[in-house]
Amino acid sequence: MLSVLITDTNLKSNDISIKSTERNAIYDGIITFGNNLTIVIENKPRSSNVWFEQLNPSRQNLAEDTIVYSNPAILEWKEIIKQLGYLLSIVTLSGYEKIMIDDFLSFIDETFPYLNPYESFHQCKGNTELLNRRINNLLKSIVLDENKVSYHKGWGYYILTPYQQIQQIGLVLTRNEKEWWLELSLYFADTQRQAISFYKSNLSIGYLENSDWDLYPNFHVSFMTSGLIWFKSYSVSHYLDFWKNNIGEIYQQKKDAVPNYIKWLADEKVIDLTSDKEGELQNKFYNTAMQTLNICPGFGIIYRIDSKLAEQLDKSGELKFLIAEKIKEGLQVIGIDASDLIKT
Repeated sequence: MLSVLITDTNLKSNDISIKSTERNAIYDGIITFGNNLTIVIENKPRSSNVWFEQLNPSRQNLAEDTIVYSNPAILEWKEIIKQLGYLLSIVTLSGYEKIMIDDFLSFIDETFPYLNPYESFHQCKGNTELLNRRINNLLKSIVLDENKVSYHKGWGYYILTPYQQIQQIGLVLTRNEKEWWLELSLYFADTQRQAISFYKSNLSIGYLENSDWDLYPNFHVSFMTSGLIWFKSYSVSHYLDFWKNNIGEIYQQKKDAVPNYIKWLADEKVIDLTSDKEGELQNKFYNTAMQTLNICPGFGIIYRIDSKLAEQLDKSGELKFLIAEKIKEGLQVIGIDASDLIKT
């Protein structure tokens, strides 16, 4: 007798020893090969729910001469689903077999979407969880260290960088009611410390103008590590020139100095100080116990990849190379080649 566990990840079985027990076992599946072999199956779609004692067969169901394999077989659902997908491509597959596999894969899509293999975006069928899992795997495939890929709730998956001018490079799933797309997002100077390093760099922006990159000022104020209010600006070139010439003014402002500081930026046409923004300042800062405000003259560049192109390039294996190339292209803004972060 062989005990088989099917779950969502590749668990280690080195320390597991299977043996018959007195428990009243309820098997999720049984496969027999005459009198030679019986396979009992335990299905746990979530590996966090695995209790290895459940892999032990019930002694009362076994003949006295039954040999129980001490090592279990552990299978991943994604590998099974991958093989089922492969079977669908075989021309000799009968109609009834194809219907059964199609129905089963549809059931997985609707009920257990996280079990899919996520090998390309076209397999995700627009499912948000699948798309995000594919983004996670895609980023891990292009970085030198997979541990640099993480997730920020409310934003998405990103690469943690070692650079002073930018901490995170996001590949963010964005969607509306009709479609989805990816945004490769590089937010430079997102904190005061990053901003000082960024504007001290030998910035090179011209090569991105008239390109597929969207460039925009990202000025905001924050308290401690939390962003409070974001402001629009008028001109990319004026914004960058202003802060390059005023690096010494990028520092934490005390509460009584904030009104004049914000007015100065508005008068210099660095930010658009609307009545709505004045109201936000009043409600989120002046009327609170906060005594200081961090000044964050951020700068963002975004490269958009629509869903059709993402699916097409991912299916052919070209998408990861495009994303790696665009990350390197974006980091040239601060003169970094990213060879210590992205695979060549």
